[in-house]
Amino acid sequence: MKGYSLTFFVAIGMVLGIVVFVSTMTGALWYTPDSEVPAPALEGLAEQTASAEDYPVRLKIPAIAVDATVQYVGVNAKGNMAAPSNFTDVGWYKYGTVPGFVGSAVVTGHVDNALALPGVFKNLHALKVGDEIYMESKDGSELRFRVAEIQTYPYTHVPLKTLFSRRDLPRLNLITCKGAWLQSERSYDERLVVYAELVS
Repeated sequence: MKGYSLTFFVAIGMVLGIVVFVSTMTGALWYTPDSEVPAPALEGLAEQTASAEDYPVRLKIPAIAVDATVQYVGVNAKGNMAAPSNFTDVGWYKYGTVPGFVGSAVVTGHVDNALALPGVFKNLHALKVGDEIYMESKDGSELRFRVAEIQTYPYTHVPLKTLFSRRDLPRLNLITCKGAWLQSERSYDERLVVYAELVS
């Protein structure tokens, strides 16, 4: 009887383990993209004469071996910049500045997935001031940016005006998650931001 009970509980434990594993795998491999809502008004966005041919299509960061397709993302239901729909692409904030124009073009990418497998910006923390970033446009031209500053912020205190609305130079700002995972918020507790400026 004791042997039967032990076998029974082991079997139940295995079934529960499989359910948890399948659930985690589903979240990791079949990522549900953010549902988007209309964009909020942001102060200080630069006036632009960009055409669709100026829109970005590819981001390259040689120092950390990033070569990623660019998705166009908006705002999610929480009022935050939406994330790309997978862990290999980056997302450009489509309501903001087009890369290469005066203002702050913002690009986001995942640091990892639900299984801690590396995302496109897993090694963004390894960038250094002076490293170069390349953005390819639809027309085939390539813009070269240089890292000017790297900052880490609490996830609830990212300076939105600094991130989205500086309009003194053509800027490219990269953002990803960092720090400890907050299960209740389903988010990391910090954000890493790399600020870059157009070189050519």
